[in-house]
Amino acid sequence: MISLDIAFSPDQMYRMLYAPFEHGCPVQLRTLTDVQIEQIPIMRQVLHLMERLSSDELKLTAKGYIPPILVEELYEMGEHSWNTDWFKQKSEPKTEEIQVLKVVLKECGLIKTRTGKMSLTSKGKKLLPDRNELMRTVMLFLMQDYNTGWLDLYEDMEVGNVGRLYSVWLLHKYGGEWRHTDFYTAEYAKAFPMLSDYRAYGHRVFNRLFRLIGLCRVNERPEDRGPGWGRKVIKTDVLDMLFEFEDEG
Repeated sequence: MISLDIAFSPDQMYRMLYAPFEHGCPVQLRTLTDVQIEQIPIMRQVLHLMERLSSDELKLTAKGYIPPILVEELYEMGEHSWNTDWFKQKSEPKTEEIQVLKVVLKECGLIKTRTGKMSLTSKGKKLLPDRNELMRTVMLFLMQDYNTGWLDLYEDMEVGNVGRLYSVWLLHKYGGEWRHTDFYTAEYAKAFPMLSDYRAYGHRVFNRLFRLIGLCRVNERPEDRGPGWGRKVIKTDVLDMLFEFEDEG
């Protein structure tokens, strides 16, 4: 059961959960210019890989991975994390960001793999020229269907996956200064008290998703080491560029 002791009406919460970006949803996706879309890290990666595939099929490695040279290119276009940076050679199995990118494109029906080669689908070819519709397709998947827990061992698969647009709104409202992810976990728990274990929330939402999109920065640089290292976040300009927020209530 969703708590009613929050800023939004039941109808608004319903729309954030089940009708993201549709009329009446408090969080809307803006229409952006091509230049603005390229400021979104995961969209830079999406466009680079899809444009590469638009000219020719991509031969994968013997184990079915994206070749390391292309992984390096894609990696440099995205947001880096400390647990991947230390690998000298960037390969798909060692680079969570590229694994996520591949899953997104496959699950959105934009790419396919067959006989050791990756190529664009008909849907991918159709959407590539329409960058706003491509962005909407990717964001709808990431905000509603993507399972942020597929790479961890936490038992509760709903934490961080349920009510993802509400987490976006929380970051919009409170992310103007560095805050520990425990703060957001507590706010999220107020809205979704029916969930059983909130320990996965901070890592799944901020490290594993919002950072990759470019919505937040995480204090995981070497100079940030100390208490709370890797567990404090602040929003970026991308968040309010990408989303429009209606008044709560």
